[in-house]
Amino acid sequence: MTAATFSHALAQHAARQPTKTAVIDAERRLTYGEVDLAVDELAAGLRSQGMGPGDAVTSQLPNCAESLLLCFAVDRLGAVHNPIVPVYRDREVSFIRHQAASAVFLERAEDVRALQEAGARPQPPKVDPRQPHYLLYTSGSTADPKGVLHSDHTLLAECRAQAQFHEMTDAEVFVMPSPVAHISGLLYGVLLPVLLGATSVLMPDWEPGRFLELVESEKGTFCGGATPFLQGAVEHPDLERFDVSSLRMFPCGGADVPPELIRTATERLDVRTGRGYGSTEFPSITSSAGLGESLEKRAETDGRPIGDNQVRVSDDGEIEARGPELFLGYRDVELDTGSLTHDGWFRTGDLGVLDDQGYLTVTGRLKDIVVRSGEKVSAREIEDLLHEHPKVRAVAVIAMPDERTGERACACVAARDPASLPTLEELGEFLLGRGLSKRKLPEQLEIVTELPMTASGKVKKHELKAAIEPGP
Repeated sequence: MTAATFSHALAQHAARQPTKTAVIDAERRLTYGEVDLAVDELAAGLRSQGMGPGDAVTSQLPNCAESLLLCFAVDRLGAVHNPIVPVYRDREVSFIRHQAASAVFLERAEDVRALQEAGARPQPPKVDPRQPHYLLYTSGSTADPKGVLHSDHTLLAECRAQAQFHEMTDAEVFVMPSPVAHISGLLYGVLLPVLLGATSVLMPDWEPGRFLELVESEKGTFCGGATPFLQGAVEHPDLERFDVSSLRMFPCGGADVPPELIRTATERLDVRTGRGYGSTEFPSITSSAGLGESLEKRAETDGRPIGDNQVRVSDDGEIEARGPELFLGYRDVELDTGSLTHDGWFRTGDLGVLDDQGYLTVTGRLKDIVVRSGEKVSAREIEDLLHEHPKVRAVAVIAMPDERTGERACACVAARDPASLPTLEELGEFLLGRGLSKRKLPEQLEIVTELPMTASGKVKKHELKAAIEPGP
């Protein structure tokens, strides 16, 4: 893994193992030799349209072979790969295209295929691996999405650290349901598999039964992503009829991960799993899914720093981190202000604690708290406990205005059985039984069918709050 860029790594593997399967999607299978040739053709097609180093190539594609080909073609050209998650609609897409100053916009696999030009394989331009080549937009759970700039250098550092941490080889088969326009899908479905010379299986849509089928048929070894993916696989009613013995690793992150989910997944899937912590800006800060970790540390903490990363907690409880995979900055340079401390540590905006062994536990967002009578209550603490209630399928705790105390905790609950809904009283008794202080109990309960989610699996709490609050 000595390549200077990801497209360089692709060329190396195409030369060494041209007939090995590189990518599988819903329609076809491509070898490394076929992928490398198609990437050259596509880079030539982009160049014929006037694309060159520094130009933003924006796309909104499903998980398919073309999304992988486009990523490497843009990289080979020295341009900027700017994928948009498929769930975004006109407002978000228009905002991103305008801010990114897109030179081209591709939204169908056919658009990508039309750009491929057969013929001579031109010498690719010299690419600086430290220049911005990836522009990824955050989930935008509370405001307009933020454009995050990465280079080959930053994401190669991330992928190499992951490969070493999990002791991965070219024999891995990645089964990836997370959108490849999201940081986890891009890493685990596109960049890391090719860097290793492994195989990527791309799922265009998430369906737990289909995921289990693909693990069985393709002998999948690795999946990583947000809570809903691991939860969906673990809770599939026919899990036992699938042979998923090849699946060894399933780290979980990107959204709140209930400790009980890690315990259940370890038992039911028999995989090495654990909680991980990161963001689009800093993809994998810590993980508890490494070899030799105890189940307690996997379930109850977010692990220790990966690779050369470092973590500290400020005096006000904010998690700060630094390391080689830290992003280059935001597309909107005004957002850079305040993102780093005076000595160069990234301010995550999350609250956390470090134990005496260096394990990090994320306790919530700086803004994801309930301030009741001047006292701060962590929404995350209540959510983790309520996830264990037998009547609760999913839960989010939000702060609602209260004339007496300023704010009150409101538990928004999706029930496991619509015919047996939990009550506020029984949830309170359950929390007291788990040792939660009475002053932290939710004072309001809202039953919802589903929790609104971002593309990365985070709950859109602002939407919940807007739906509950009365209008002006």
